[in-house]
Formats: sequence, structure tokens, C-alpha cells
Amino acid sequence: MQGEWFETIFDERYPELFGPLEGNAEKEVEEILALLAVRSGSVVVDLGCGRGRHAIPLARKGCRVTGVDLSEKMLGIARTRAHREGVSVEWVREDMRVFRRPGEFDLCLSLFTSFGYFRDEENQSVLDNVGASLKEGGTLLLDLRNAGKGLSRLENWDQTIEVPSGKLRMSMRFNRRTMRAMAEHVLIRQDGIRISSTFDVRVYSVDELETMLAHAGMRVKNIFGSLSEDPFTDESGRMVVVSVREQEASSRR
Repeated sequence: MQGEWFETIFDERYPELFGPLEGNAEKEVEEILALLAVRSGSVVVDLGCGRGRHAIPLARKGCRVTGVDLSEKMLGIARTRAHREGVSVEWVREDMRVFRRPGEFDLCLSLFTSFGYFRDEENQSVLDNVGASLKEGGTLLLDLRNAGKGLSRLENWDQTIEVPSGKLRMSMRFNRRTMRAMAEHVLIRQDGIRISSTFDVRVYSVDELETMLAHAGMRVKNIFGSLSEDPFTDESGRMVVVSVREQEASSRR
């Protein structure tokens, strides 16, 4: 039986199809450390850690890092990189819909639109697991595509860019009934080989996210237009949502 797209897309095809779109991980980690005032020794989980682009620099900065991903191939690459760089990271092959470690983490990261892969109730389960896994006062950082106020930026688009291995053609189609973005990436390599992949992700409005996060015991603290704290507007390319795990009622008495 054919699996879900997210069970295979992050294996052989990922580096060529998505690698050129990834930002500078070292710079992004510096921005995250500044944005959230992360201290050495903080206990961090990177959900959808992939090849460890962020987990490894965070560990190098003195954080105690757990990287969670469903792809054993991506985790294998991450383990090799971490060993080569002499840093310690706990790598866990697990589905984020079930990964839960009550009260363990100071910070949870979900970067590069790693949230929204599943059905609404399953996406809620992901946030519920995060809420349960954060310490009271712990922080969740969600880095998502910005759909604009009232999902006003749900427009279809096509783009072709030059990448080191050839030409990468990207297209995005939005289904307003399901509120899911359906994307196709096609790489035409210089040697003529064609590599393609399709995926879809649920796009949430700010109001929807606030409701879902509240259900998971978290409160939205700030929303930015980038990891470098640009103001969040309808025209922002990204939506960076910073949420805090609320204290339990018994702890506030």
C-alpha cells in the first residue's frame, strides 16, 4: 500500500528538491537564540529535524537537543554530521503525532513549515503533544508560510529558479474548501534527469492557530514576519508564531 507523501518525500529526493530553498541554518539558529533568549543548557526538541541543520548548531551552542523525525534516512545523515562535528544530539525516529515527553523541554522548534502535514485533528494532536512536553513557561516556535489576514494570500503561483544542479520549477495550488496548499516541485537536472515530488499542507489563519494552541495549553506571545523579528504583516513571507506553555491552575494558586 502506498504511504503518505510525508513518509517518503524527505528521503532520496529531498536534498535536490528542497535543499536550494533552505536558508542559512547557522544564521537562523543565531536568530532563534536572540529572539527567544535561549541559554546554554536549555533542553530543546526540534520536531521534523531532518538532516539536523538546526539541531546540530543548537547543540554546538550548549543546548541539550533532541531531534525528532520520521525519516530514518534523514536521521542517518544527521547522526553522521553530528558525529563528524563532535556534538551530542539525541536522534529519535518518531511520528510527531505521537511523540510526547511530559514536562521535559524548555523549547520546541517547528521550522520550515514542518507543521500542518496532517488532518486537522491530527495537527491538533501534534500541538497537544508539544504542550504536554513543554515545561511550564516553556516556548514553542512555529515557522510557517504566511497566508495573510483571513487567509487573503491563498493565491496560486508558479516559479522557476536556477539551482546548482539545474532548473527547479515550483507550483502551488490552494484548495479553499479544504484550506490546504498543494505543491509540486520539479527539478530538471543538467544531465536531463527529471525529479519531481508533490505534497500538501494545511494552511492556518492566526485565529485558528490561537484557538488550537489554547486547546494545547499554550498562549500566543508574539507573531513575527521572520526569524529576525521583522514585523508581521499580510505581505510577510513567513509567519513566526511564538507561544508559551501556560502554568497549570494549581501552580498559580
